[in-house]
Formats: sequence, structure tokens, C-alpha cells
Amino acid sequence: MDSNKVVLPERKQWTNPIEFFLTLVAFAVGLGNVWRFPYLCFKNGGGAFLIPYTLMLIFIGAPVFYLELTLGQFTSTGPLAVWNVNPLLRGIGYASMATNCFWGLYYMVLIAYCFYYLIASFQLIVPWSTCDNWWNTLLCTDKRMLANLSRIDLLSMKNMTSSPSEEYFYRRVLQISSGVENTNGIVIELVVALAVAWLICFLALSKGVQSLGKVAYFTALFPYVMLTVLIIRGATLSGAIEGIKFYMGTVNFSVLKNPSVWKDACTQVFYALSCCSGGLIAMASFNDFNNNIYRDTLAICLVTWFTSIFGGFAIFTVLGHMASKMGMSVADVAKGGPGLAFVVFPEGLSMMPFAPLWCVLFFLMMCTLGFGSEFSIMETIMASIIDEYKIYLNTPKKIVIFRFCVSLVFFLLGLFMGGLYVLNIIDQSLGGFPWLIIGVIELFCIAWIYGIDNFCDDIALMLGKERRPSKFWQICWKYISPIILLSTIIFSSLFYQDITLDDYTYPSWALALGWIVVILCLGWLPFIFFIEICHRGTWNIIKEARLPHVQWGPAKDEHRQLSTRYARNMKIKTLSMQTLSTIDSSTFDSDAIVDANFSVKQMADTPITSF
Repeated sequence: MDSNKVVLPERKQWTNPIEFFLTLVAFAVGLGNVWRFPYLCFKNGGGAFLIPYTLMLIFIGAPVFYLELTLGQFTSTGPLAVWNVNPLLRGIGYASMATNCFWGLYYMVLIAYCFYYLIASFQLIVPWSTCDNWWNTLLCTDKRMLANLSRIDLLSMKNMTSSPSEEYFYRRVLQISSGVENTNGIVIELVVALAVAWLICFLALSKGVQSLGKVAYFTALFPYVMLTVLIIRGATLSGAIEGIKFYMGTVNFSVLKNPSVWKDACTQVFYALSCCSGGLIAMASFNDFNNNIYRDTLAICLVTWFTSIFGGFAIFTVLGHMASKMGMSVADVAKGGPGLAFVVFPEGLSMMPFAPLWCVLFFLMMCTLGFGSEFSIMETIMASIIDEYKIYLNTPKKIVIFRFCVSLVFFLLGLFMGGLYVLNIIDQSLGGFPWLIIGVIELFCIAWIYGIDNFCDDIALMLGKERRPSKFWQICWKYISPIILLSTIIFSSLFYQDITLDDYTYPSWALALGWIVVILCLGWLPFIFFIEICHRGTWNIIKEARLPHVQWGPAKDEHRQLSTRYARNMKIKTLSMQTLSTIDSSTFDSDAIVDANFSVKQMADTPITSF
């Protein structure tokens, strides 16, 4: 071939199905399994919470998970191009990407916190266990010294004092200000930790799924080793049984009458499985066309369900020991979110024999859990952009440089998000709500516009006629899942509460910032819809509303030939790729591309005319 021709690189695939599976495990099993699910379970009736959680996993989580894996594997495209299934709703992909960008920033800052704690744990006495440090105030009190007080006196003292771990996190690590409107500058140690975290991310993703798949062996399996070790050690501590009783032993079925419990279960399922983030579509797009994603769906859902419960035992055995040492109830020490990971649990670990060892193991596990999710989030963003601009990013060197630039930009953006006030706005603004809306539109697009029969035919084309989805999946996709999601969205809207951080109340402009974040993510849906209408014209939109783009379908010709629906469009798709891959590099500019592909674009913009 002429050396002056621009050749589009082939899309890489997973080395083997195991790497894909482990990457999904690392993606799904993240920090939320450690600090979010256990607290929700304790808060919402203990073991009774497993009922709504399991039902939501069956009727919402698994169907949406299966649907997204199917879309990615069937088309071998990322979360942007995959929505050629309905050009009007291409905004779904952009909304997912925008949400991913915020979560990518959010997760990496938390990983930087974990790095900070990990390094600080390499001391004979961990610094968050005492009150004689320069950052401590006169209110700092070691709660273990108050164990002989009555419960009433203890609770009153708790409200007037602060623990060493609280002061370490807020005054030493974050050096937090009095409010979101006040800033104390950048903490150099956190900047270094953030830079190291992004460097690791770049190295892990430098070769795309080829390197990500290898890293997944560690990020997916190591946390289970650590959780097992923590559970075994925690079970031998005094008070561990009390912690387990508060976690699962107390079953309050009356909470099932409360709609907020079902809302928490629904959002936690989406949060745990990372549904509607675009990541599942992106990861599945690197699969072999005939990979058994039905098996993978069931396996990942079971693993996620098990890990959520399993991780809770590791947390509450230590909290039970902590409560026993302090002479308090587990209910008085239990806390959700980052406060559990960086305040409560480190304090509990500091009360154990050989505390530095357990702190090192715990925060190493937290870093691994964070990276497992972060790698998939960032690969989704990077791979999607590479897919869209593969004409320019057409050599390994250019792709590596691009990945480095993306990592650098996100690192710089993260410097402005290190404040806990901003992180909390992102967490509470995007923690499930936008994903639920994206999920409803996804289901409507596939089950109602594209057609449930067409979608099931596509799955049969991939996996064989014997694996054509049963009525259960079809009913979930078309009725059950969207109805439950809509109900959850309506309930969340009716009982919306302003964002808070512990006892801190945000000013009005900060609350508005939270809504701006939501609009930046979901605003792509109406924006792309409007652009498509202006581009195609209202009458054409009405005629073609149910018709996919001509390039929708399997990426390879050998797979398109398996169905008459896709075989008829092979000529246009092949012509487009041939034209793009033979542009003379000496005149390689955007005008040349437009001229060379004008006729192809006219055909490619035409939807499939019949099914």
C-alpha cells in the first residue's frame, strides 16, 4: 500500500473473554460497595433492605445491563456512535459521556485521598489516632477515654467534641474552609497524590483495552482478598457480633412500606452496576461478536449482589469493635459516604492491634477499588473520542499522546474539585438521578422506537436463535423497567431535598451550581434532538422516526451478511470506509475529507428504509 495513504487503525479487542469479565467486575464493584450499600442496608431496615434491592436488581439492573452489553457488542462501537439506532436520540451518548466526565473527576479525587491515607499509614502510630498533633484543636477528644461515661453524657460530649480522625480528615488532609464560598488554597500533598493517581491511570490505559485487560486481573481480584482478610480479622474482635446484628441481624419489614426505601434500592442498583454511564456499551464493544453476554450479565449481577453484602460484613465487624471500645451503640458510629471511609473506619482500624498494618491494607484496597472503576470510566471517554475522530487519531503514537493529554486535562480540572464541598455537590447531583432519566430514554428508544422484535432478532443473530430473549426480558425492557424508573424519578422529584454536607447548608448559588451540573449532563438530550430536526427537516423526521441510521448494525461485513436487514447497506458502509482510508496524507485536511466523502455522506445520512 502507498505510504502516503492514511490507513484507519483496526479497533482492538479483548485478548480473551476473561479480561472482559474481570474488567466489568472491577468496573461494577467500586467504592460504593464499601461505603454506600452497607449504610443504606443499615439505614433501611437491615436485612429487609435486601428484598427491594434484589427485586430492583432483577427487574431493572439486569435488564438494562443486558441491553447495554448487547448494544455495544452488536455494533462494536462506543456509546456515541451506537445511538445511530435512532439519530434523534444521539444525545443519550453525549449525556452519558458528560456524566462520565464528572464521575471521572470525582473518583480520582477520592483516590487521591486514599493515596494520602495509604502513605500516612506507614507509621508506628497512625496520625488520626491521637490529639497531640499540630492540626488538632482543644475540642479534640479521644472517645476511648470516655468509655466509662453514661450513654447520655457520652452523646452530649460527642456533640461538643471532635474525634482525632475527624480533625485529621478535615483539618490536616482537606484543610477545609468554613464554607464553599471560602477557599484555603491548594493542598500540595493532595496535588502530588492526584498527579500520581493520574499517571497510574495513563499508564494503565496507554494501550487501551490491551493494557486495561491485564490490569483487571489485579483490580478485580485483589479487593476480594482484602475483604476476606478484613472479615476474618474483624470477626475475632470484641463487639463484632453487635456490628453484624446492626447490619443484617435486625430485620424491620415495616420499612418496606416507605417509598424512599425502594428509591434507595433503585438508585443503588444503577450506581452499583454502572448502568447508563456508557461504560458497559464501551467495554462490550471490544468483544468478539459471538461472546456470550447473557452469561456475563447473570454472572456480573450475582457478583455485584454478593460483593455488596460481603463488603458490609467487613465494615460492620470493625464498627462493632469500635462501638464496643467507645461504649457506644453501633448506630451512633455508623455513617455513610466518604465520612465512613475517611473518618469512621480509620478510627475503628486505629483501635485494632497492629493498626498501621490494617490501615495500609484497607487503603490499598480502597485505591484498587477506585482504580477499577476509574480505569473503565476513562477508557470509555477516551475510546469514544478515538472512535469519533479515528481519521486523525490513526497511529499508535498519536493515540498515546492523546491519552496523555486527556489525563493531563483531567488532572488540571481536578485541582479545582479537591474541595469536599464541590465533590459533595457532584455526588448528590449526579448520584443516580441523571442515570435513571437516561435509562428511561434508552429503554423507550430500543423497546418502543427501534422495536423489541428487531432488538431480539439482533441478539439471536449474535448468540444464536436458542438464546433469543425470553418473554421475561421483553416485558422488562418494554414495561416493567421503564415504569419503575419513571416512578422513582417522579418520587425523587416530589420529595427533592436540597444538598447538604453533614450540618452545613449550602448557599443558593451553590445549589444552583448543582443544577447546572445536571443540565450540563442531561442538556445534550434536547440539544441533539433539536439539531437533528433542523438538519433533517420536520417532515423527514416524522417519516423516519422509527428508522435507524444506515450504518447501524454489525461492524464487520461477515456479520452483516447474516441478516438481509443489514446486508443491503453493506455497499454504502464499505464505500465510506474505503474512501476515508485512501485519502492522500499530503493533502490531508478537513476540506479534502468533506469533498472526498460528499456522495458517501449523502447516502450515509439516509436511514434504513425498511425492516
